[in-house]
Amino acid sequence: MLDRNQMKSGKTRFKPWRVMGTIALLLLATACGSQAAPVDGQEGKAPAGAYPRTLVTSGKHEVVVPAKPERIAALSLDTAEMALELAEPSRFVVAPRSLDNEQLSVHAAQGKLIGAKITGATKLDPEQVLSYKPDLVLMTTIHDGEKDADPILKQAGIPVLTFKEWGTVRQIMDQLELLGQALGEEEKAKAVTDRMKGKLEAARIKVEERKAASKPTVLVLSPVGPNTGPYMMGPDNISSDLVRLAGGVPAAEAMGLPRTTKATIEQIIQADPDCILLSDWEGKKELAFRELTGSPGWGALKAVKEGRVRVMAARQLVNANPAVVDSIAEIADFLEPGSSVKKEAGA
Repeated sequence: MLDRNQMKSGKTRFKPWRVMGTIALLLLATACGSQAAPVDGQEGKAPAGAYPRTLVTSGKHEVVVPAKPERIAALSLDTAEMALELAEPSRFVVAPRSLDNEQLSVHAAQGKLIGAKITGATKLDPEQVLSYKPDLVLMTTIHDGEKDADPILKQAGIPVLTFKEWGTVRQIMDQLELLGQALGEEEKAKAVTDRMKGKLEAARIKVEERKAASKPTVLVLSPVGPNTGPYMMGPDNISSDLVRLAGGVPAAEAMGLPRTTKATIEQIIQADPDCILLSDWEGKKELAFRELTGSPGWGALKAVKEGRVRVMAARQLVNANPAVVDSIAEIADFLEPGSSVKKEAGA
């Protein structure tokens, strides 16, 4: 759900030979099903309501969806968030447990209506996924567990729509359109992206009217998983795009960080950002960052002395979903020179 390079863990523990029997049965079922030819020359588009349809992903991989999906397996938080913008919870057979966390997810209430939950990301078990008999799998191949499961699931003959990242608002809108085609919900996808475009334009006007003499540097600190401690979010995380759209400069970019990196007080002191945004994963607010905020030198930071430290829920700042466009104007207000705001948002 976060930066593609953020957390590397051990390989997923599953036994491929245990999956083969399940795959064979699913392949047989697929062979007995609809054999209609894919839609030719559509490049990711098909007539409204028409199936089967061929989708072309950003990686130029073709995915054939034989019928309107009614048993969706959304295995990554970001894909679950996007799909719930377009489809009812009753169409999902499984989703990640993190979807129920109100700090992480904008669809926590809907997520609770999905009965089956699994541990995704680093511990994804393809055999468990296959046991839910999905007719479409949605996932982001950021973590090792997802990367390992991807080819196994594709071998089962199930349509698997994978995304490498959701690192910018533009990517969210583009990939929502692709999801709309896969789910047969093109009109809903257009309505969501149209709302996002309207809010983007309003935020752009707000930032232009401010006419700041210089762009403040903004450091985003966040956990990347349970009990991981704070990380400095890298350039591929959605937070960097939000900061740029709000009229700031991501401190990670100014520091030359190529990826999400474990935060140290020494690096933060050296960067001395103008503003600091803290991403709240568990509702603990600043307490979750006490290993940094209690360090010698924290109080001497420019952002701390000027009161330009703010806590925002992870769903607003570091986890990709269509609602992050609402955060742009909020961050822009926070970046206003002389705002001297130290408070929590989005609780």
